[in-house]
Amino acid sequence: MVRTREPEVKRRQLIEAALAEFAARGLAGARIDRIASRAGCSAGLVYTYFGSKDDLFDAVFDAIVGQALTETPITPEDLPDYAGRLFDATEAYPDVARIATWYRLERVDTGRSIPAITEAGKAKAEAIRAAQRDGLVSDRFDAEQLLALVLTLATMWSTLSIETAELSGTDRDHRRATVVDAVRRLVEPG
Repeated sequence: MVRTREPEVKRRQLIEAALAEFAARGLAGARIDRIASRAGCSAGLVYTYFGSKDDLFDAVFDAIVGQALTETPITPEDLPDYAGRLFDATEAYPDVARIATWYRLERVDTGRSIPAITEAGKAKAEAIRAAQRDGLVSDRFDAEQLLALVLTLATMWSTLSIETAELSGTDRDHRRATVVDAVRRLVEPG
């Protein structure tokens, strides 16, 4: 790791190091000293930038949400394509799926939420609602339910056990096509 005194560069290095640590060990198992070492700084600097391990976890999630919104923006008029691109992103960034799993395991019922996730979800649901009003997307489900279904279908293979995933016996392209087709059938007006 290249040492730097530039605050934004150091902050980004800490977030990247924390992403790897949290993906491997979760929030409870992650250690600030390992994150700091990986980022080439002192543990004290982590606390200077982020305040606590929980705040650093939130900052990592904020970065993930920001990257997802930039790289995989929702296309409510073509949710099957959006689901396919989410599938691609899940395959390309397996650490993100791992952190999302740790989040679900460790943050349930804590009363602590990550505003970036809430805001992104609301914006996506509103975009779907507009597409429903325009007749582009089925209104069999409300926008929030439809968003949850699309997200779940797009990421389903990353959440299955190895044994269950192997039962499908399909290669990556077939799994992606299954996701796209399932979402197409789900959202078709009619």
